[in-house]
Amino acid sequence: MNFLQFRGSIRLFLGMMILALGTVSALANHPVLVEGNCNNPPAGNPASVALGTCGDYDGDGRIGTAEDMDGDRVFGTITAAVGTIGGANLMSANQNGTVTIVTSGTFPEVITIAGNITLQAAPGVVADLDAVLQGDPGNGVRQTQPGIIVNAPADRYVVIRNITSKNWTSGIQINSVSRVAIESCKFENNVNYGVEVTGNARVTIAKSEIHATGFRQGGGNFPTANQPMPGKGIEFDDNSSGTVFLTTVTGSFAAGISNQTNKSKNVCVNLVNVFDNSPNFQRVSPSKNGCDNSENDDDK
Repeated sequence: MNFLQFRGSIRLFLGMMILALGTVSALANHPVLVEGNCNNPPAGNPASVALGTCGDYDGDGRIGTAEDMDGDRVFGTITAAVGTIGGANLMSANQNGTVTIVTSGTFPEVITIAGNITLQAAPGVVADLDAVLQGDPGNGVRQTQPGIIVNAPADRYVVIRNITSKNWTSGIQINSVSRVAIESCKFENNVNYGVEVTGNARVTIAKSEIHATGFRQGGGNFPTANQPMPGKGIEFDDNSSGTVFLTTVTGSFAAGISNQTNKSKNVCVNLVNVFDNSPNFQRVSPSKNGCDNSENDDDK
């Protein structure tokens, strides 16, 4: 091989390496940030604000949807930060990465997760996913939907940490074969379920709080004018499975923790605080020995 051929081979090799590295970068986990907001209607508040106010984390005077479109990795809405599979916004996580809320705010958004996402609020940050903003025209529609919807493939893992979800039909609805860890979250005043697990989903809930499921004044006035369907704190359905650990469930219109799966051992409950539900447990009893895989095996 002469020198020119050798140099051409090196260029080809380097070109292939650059292409490969670019591909790896595109597939890597993307950490992005979400800043707080003024909580003013309409939802998202796209107007400019005084620099550094309203949770303006990066000090550019933009919050809400205006922050979503300025081309950096700080977002004003969780929806834009989570993104879509396929890279519609190169700055977002695009359903593959960590979304961290870095300043407190209320986010009136239905969040759909379909990939490998960690959604979390930073320590000390209050992140409310709330269907209701006083005077906002979108309140009625939002209250007829779940706050967080997870529908991810089995080879991905979703983590939800330090998030509050309230005033939805379900605080979080987990479907299909999704695998989810919920840690240090709060679900309040959701009508039908605080946490709803369906299909073949596998879910662990730890150090969380579920309160007043089935009770909400306005948006149907449950349960005074309308009955929740059914108003349970946590429910596992179909062939789903999971564990509930170090978690408080109070004030549910119906059951606090309910196992409606096809196997009694699909759900393990340990070290929980349940009170004023109706009943506290349905088709599940607290474990005396902790939870491990053997307790979730088929009934014997």
